[in-house]
Amino acid sequence: MIVTEASRQLLADCGVDPDRLALEWASAAEAPRFVELITGYVSKIRDKGPIGSSEGEIPKDVMKRRLAAAVKAAEARKPRTLLGNLAKKLSRSGDYSNEAISKGVKDKVLPAMRAERISIEVQMLLSEGPASSKTLCAQTGASNEELEKVMAPLIKKGLIAKKNKKFSLNTGK
Repeated sequence: MIVTEASRQLLADCGVDPDRLALEWASAAEAPRFVELITGYVSKIRDKGPIGSSEGEIPKDVMKRRLAAAVKAAEARKPRTLLGNLAKKLSRSGDYSNEAISKGVKDKVLPAMRAERISIEVQMLLSEGPASSKTLCAQTGASNEELEKVMAPLIKKGLIAKKNKKFSLNTGK
């Protein structure tokens, strides 16, 4: 449940309708229920249309890049550690309500996954060439403050350089 909620919130962060993700339980003895669940889900997705069509004005290439960065962000150590910590906290409290899970993910896990996604996406964008802060904010959906927080460690590690108000990948030259 925690991973599903984290995935839903990360999809929303990328600009994808989180209702495109569903997790339902049906035992092998519940064949009619299984058919009903799958039929309902397929119908719901068919009504929404192809990914991006019901999500608004996000261009297809931006959506594709955000989702690729989100997958990598979900695999990163910090968000995974925070998911584990949240699971332990919920276990200790015994509160596995949808509200507790959603709030825990929103408050603790999503900020780390968002920062990681933005960091990865910035590096993807800069691999195509130099870009300004304004361009990076527009392409990633990050605020100036978020971008500054993400860029600082990348600059400190020497992965990114700033020259003439534009950022670029540091090629080591």
